[in-house]
Amino acid sequence: MLVEILETLKLGKHKVRAPAVCASVIGENVDAMAADIARAIEQQADIIEIRLDGLRKNSEWQTLLETELPLILTNRAGREGGRFKGEDGARVKYLLEGIDEGVACVDIELSTPHSFLKKVVDSAKIQKTSLLLTHHDFKETPPIATLMNIAEKMADIGCDITKIVTFARTPKDALTVLNFLNQVTSYVKVPVVAFAMGDAGRMSRIAAPIFGSPIVYAAAKETTAPGQFDVEKTRLLLHEFGLR
Repeated sequence: MLVEILETLKLGKHKVRAPAVCASVIGENVDAMAADIARAIEQQADIIEIRLDGLRKNSEWQTLLETELPLILTNRAGREGGRFKGEDGARVKYLLEGIDEGVACVDIELSTPHSFLKKVVDSAKIQKTSLLLTHHDFKETPPIATLMNIAEKMADIGCDITKIVTFARTPKDALTVLNFLNQVTSYVKVPVVAFAMGDAGRMSRIAAPIFGSPIVYAAAKETTAPGQFDVEKTRLLLHEFGLR
């Protein structure tokens, strides 16, 4: 099957060349995160993912949105590997505020309770903010049929991009994710980001764009998931694969 490779990715009002390198930024305070954003820009990241769930104090977090690069605003739930300890209503409130501030894209988990998920979906549509629906499995890599069902459910909700991340216990699990990417474009008409975490899944982070995954997540400084490369290494590997 010939996979259709996406050449540009739309995030809000921005258009980004794909595969895009997204620098994940997480920290305990705003100043540390701002420094990491500057570092990611210097390393020529294409997108910045702002992970609010690491902050101990959330005052003045909106200053992190003051950059010309497209931003993905995330407040990752603890059940999916994040550090946010509160209730879903409090967690989602920050995403809604980010949408009102004009952020290019918000990332919200498919596992979010329906009432809160609907608020984000509706608000993103009104403000023309791109919606990235995500699913993380930190225990295993399910069969392709299961991954396909998750992707189709996400697309049916009305997202602009889907992201499905699994944990690879063996290299075979990483190949399962790549095979999923090779098939999913026949069933889901929105861009699908997918890769496997863990040491056994590292190669899938760089190989996934060959099969159509439009975003490669990398660490600006602190890694936000097992097996993640930093921005400079990611750019180098994509270049070596002929993808940049």
